[in-house]
Amino acid sequence: MKKLLIIFFALTAVWLVIHPQKAFADYDEGQHEIEEQLEDMLADYDIDWSYGDISGMTFTELRDKISESTKERLAAPLRLLGILISVILFTAAVRGTSENILGSNGQIFDTICVVTAAAAITPAVFTAYSSTLEAVERLSGFMLVFVPVFAGITIAAGGAVTGGTYSMLILGASTAFAAAVRSFLMPVLSVMAALSVSGSVFPERSVEGITALLKKIVIWGVTASMTLFTGFTGLRSMLAAKTDGAGAKTIKFMISGFVPFVGGAVSDAYSTVRGSFELMGSTVGTAGCLAIAVMILPPVIELICFRAVMLVGSAAAELFSAQPLVKLLKGIDSGLAIAQCILICYSVMLIICTGIVIQSI
Repeated sequence: MKKLLIIFFALTAVWLVIHPQKAFADYDEGQHEIEEQLEDMLADYDIDWSYGDISGMTFTELRDKISESTKERLAAPLRLLGILISVILFTAAVRGTSENILGSNGQIFDTICVVTAAAAITPAVFTAYSSTLEAVERLSGFMLVFVPVFAGITIAAGGAVTGGTYSMLILGASTAFAAAVRSFLMPVLSVMAALSVSGSVFPERSVEGITALLKKIVIWGVTASMTLFTGFTGLRSMLAAKTDGAGAKTIKFMISGFVPFVGGAVSDAYSTVRGSFELMGSTVGTAGCLAIAVMILPPVIELICFRAVMLVGSAAAELFSAQPLVKLLKGIDSGLAIAQCILICYSVMLIICTGIVIQSI
């Protein structure tokens, strides 16, 4: 029986030596298929990168790609800033003669100016909120496509536990976060905008405390949730990587020890193929992180520009003693801060978790 086993393994080794090209052909075919899937995935989200461009991409190229997507979004904040400055200057000019024109009804004029400013601000702000929701849903859809591909490569590279953990946690968190933004956070932003307008139109009923409370609750809640989830996912991924590493060493030991004659060669071949999948996984993971940045940074920059407009307008209104406009602009800025926090926390969570897995495979 022992002689038969030796003869069987010897014939198997000879056959592998004579016909090695099939395994390499299968690997090359699989790599080409993954490259096409990655390029198609990026093309679906208007990102014209090829597989070969990703590994050699520089910061300048990434900046140029983001700049192209951002240029069209900067027109609305600049236009809104011009409208606000015009309203503030008109308010200051007429306020000087309001005693002669309006007598004791100066508050009516303040209300008209606030309503005019609100009519100019709210369409642009709600467009920015819609862009925030669209960016979250777009990124959630991208993760539904990207995570299975990246997790599959991770599993092929020997990270079965790591890939499974990453896939389960990220898909669940991404879907839940997108649903929470759509059903809870966006209504909160709408309520804050309405409170800001009503609080500036009726100054005797101050709602600044309510808007400040909502801002703190949402920002602290989102930040704490994303921090805890990222930490938990990072710990799970590192523990899973240790388990996968021990499993890979066990497989190499078994191949080297139990396969006669060519056990060491087969073990080295296994390590080579595994290293190739690790390189492929790193490239795909890097592409995913860059794609997340390209999809998230333009709306984040747009929100930052809108917040800058609100701060400049608030400073100008305070300089000309237009206190109702100051209340309006500060209230709107609180809602924009929440939208900015949502996008930054969501994208940073995905990038950090993906980076941890890249480091682990």
